[in-house]
Amino acid sequence: MKNLTILMVILFTSISFCQKTILSGEYDFELKLAFNSSTKKVTGYYENSTGEDNKFSCIFYIEGIVSGNQFKIQTYFPNDKSEDLIEGTMEIVNSKSIKIKLPEEHGGCWNVEHFADKPVDFELKKEANWIQISYIIKEKSYFFKEKNEGKKMKSYLVKNDFVCVEKIENEWAYCSYFGQRITKGWIKVKDLNQL
Repeated sequence: MKNLTILMVILFTSISFCQKTILSGEYDFELKLAFNSSTKKVTGYYENSTGEDNKFSCIFYIEGIVSGNQFKIQTYFPNDKSEDLIEGTMEIVNSKSIKIKLPEEHGGCWNVEHFADKPVDFELKKEANWIQISYIIKEKSYFFKEKNEGKKMKSYLVKNDFVCVEKIENEWAYCSYFGQRITKGWIKVKDLNQL
């Protein structure tokens, strides 16, 4: 019986070490990912462009549940899940590298990056403490300096803008927006897509 217990501990430990982790942060080629270890959800977005005056763009949202080193993801343009949904796979190569493969391209992506030809490799460039990446579902959503209606800032976002969420406290989410400059502050949770 003692040998069986030792064997089970070794087997469980081996399985645990085989499970790779995914890190939240900025990856190359304009990919941002967030992993919530308590829910096992991965969210993110890819937004890249090419051509004169960035004429061609490839933009899609990513969501999935991490269940092993390779798992299914859903990708779609924000606020257009029913019309633009493409299910693909994400593979965790190691703690700083992932691959994304889609069976077909999102509109505009064939000019920027081909996800349907072969898996696209992404390397982590800057780790972050994001728990979720969301997009704005309202026409306009303001930042607040504090979790207080009276602390509204001048900065606001518009529908389909992406934010990186560091924490959620009741009806407030502390977010970063990556535009021409980084804007940080509290946004109302009801203004964000719900997973």
